[in-house]
Parts: sequence; structure tokens; C-alpha cells
Amino acid sequence: QKWSMSPGGQHFELGIAENNLFLTLAAAGLSSSIFGSRLIPIGTIYDTFISRGLDALNYALYQDARFLLVATPSGISLGPEGGAHQSIITPLIGIGQPNLLMFEPTYADELEIILRYSFSYMQKENGSSVYIRLTTRSLLQPKRNVDIALENQILSGGYWLKKSETKSDFTIVFSGALAPEVEKAAEILQEDIPNISILMITSSDRLYKNWRFVQKERSKGKEIISRIEEIFYETISDSLIVSVIDGHSSSLSWIGGAVNRKIISLGVDEFGQSGNLIDLYKEYGIDSDAIIDACAQALLI
Repeated sequence: QKWSMSPGGQHFELGIAENNLFLTLAAAGLSSSIFGSRLIPIGTIYDTFISRGLDALNYALYQDARFLLVATPSGISLGPEGGAHQSIITPLIGIGQPNLLMFEPTYADELEIILRYSFSYMQKENGSSVYIRLTTRSLLQPKRNVDIALENQILSGGYWLKKSETKSDFTIVFSGALAPEVEKAAEILQEDIPNISILMITSSDRLYKNWRFVQKERSKGKEIISRIEEIFYETISDSLIVSVIDGHSSSLSWIGGAVNRKIISLGVDEFGQSGNLIDLYKEYGIDSDAIIDACAQALLI
């Protein structure tokens, strides 16, 4: 491709060179501290190949470079391309990497809100770089008006996609591409568990870091609660949780300990295979049947 410089921005095509990508993002992302003028670099990458450039990414963030990393496709939802291109551990990288705020939206309206927020957040003194983990799976989009309250909930890291009228005693927690499987499972379980609820996690990273911050503040005698605890105050104290993500199962399992609830966590813990999504989701235990079985298992704990 032939690209030319213009006031509208510039495009660099680096090919299969992930370390070069992160070195470039680092250089552009440090423009404010070096030259006094802010650039907003945006890097796109196959989600699983973040690991190839992880050392360069780590040093870029160590220097407080500011950039937006858009990683897609992700998970075994990539389907036919097999384990070499299907990401597993990247949600854990998003949680564990300092100076990097990770989001994993499901719907386009969530992504729009997160993008607008990210461009502002990257420029704040106490901000950081942002990583958005996306899927190429086609999903039916909800018809809804996103008000300020829902927008703040999306940016806080999670919100109720489906909430029972009374305090819920069973919650399915998920993030990313698995909305159809979760909603199908909840619909089937509704007859036996009338007050089942669905919690959408838009940023396990933000929720986790907020929880850890609150723990430290409590050790200083402050009486505050974390966002994840605030969410689960709307469930009964001994409610059960099943979590599911197209990524490593431990990505959401921490929620059980944070809110003092029993949890069964589903995810992809092995290298994926090539195949259609129905077969892959079934093979790796993240389809609607697996979610229903996990809910039944949780009731027996």
C-alpha cells in the first residue's frame, strides 16, 4: 500500500514484526514527554501475537508510553485458523501488565463508549495505554439507548445484562464473544432458576485493579467497597457464580474470592483446534450446554 503524510494521520504497515510494532508504538507514545506534543498512536495486531512482542510492550509501558492497542481476532472464536492463531492467555496479560488498561467489549455500542473514553484516558496525567481485546465473530446487537448511568457502568468494568426482579441467587458472568451461548443457557435455566442473572464484564482488568486498590485502602482503616462488591450486593450472600470466557478460565475466577461466593469457571485452557464454532465451543466446554452443566454442578457444591 502507498500512504502519504497528511494532517489526518499516517499509517505504517510493519507486517509480521511484533517487536517492531511495539517499539514504534513506544516511540510515538513518548512524544509528549520528549517533544511536548502528544501523538495518539493506534496499533492493530492479532490478539495471540501480543506474546511475540511482549518484551518490547513491557518496556514501552515501563517508560509510560501512551498508545491504543487493538487486538483482534481473539480466542478460539477465530475458528478455522487453529491454535497457532487462537489466543488463550491474553486476558491474563491484560490484567497483569502494569500501565495498561484492558477492555473486552461484546457489543458495538460498548466499543464506541470505550474508544471515546480511551482517547481521553491516554492523555491524562494518571492515565495509561489501553488494550482492547476484540472478536471478529458476528453478534446480534441489542436495541437499546445507552444513558449516562449505563455508560458509566460499562466503563467501570461490568454491568447487569439481565437482572432478576429479586436478589439473585445465581449469576452467569461472562466477557466477550460468548453472549449468545450465555443468553441461551440462561433462557433454558430460567424455568428451574427464576431469578438467574447475567453479568457482563467489559473490563476484568479494571474490576480487578479496583478491588486490589480497595483492599489496600481498607488496610489503612478506610471504609470503602470495590465496584465488583457493589455489583454483587444485588445478589444474596450465598449466591452461586458460573463464569465463562473465550480465554483462560482463570481470567474471571478471581471474582469468586473478591465477593466471597462459590464459583465454577469455564474457559479455554488448551491449544485450540481448527473447526466451526459450534464444534469448538462444545469441545472446549464453553457452549450453552457446558454452561448449563456447570450451573447444575454449582448447585451440588
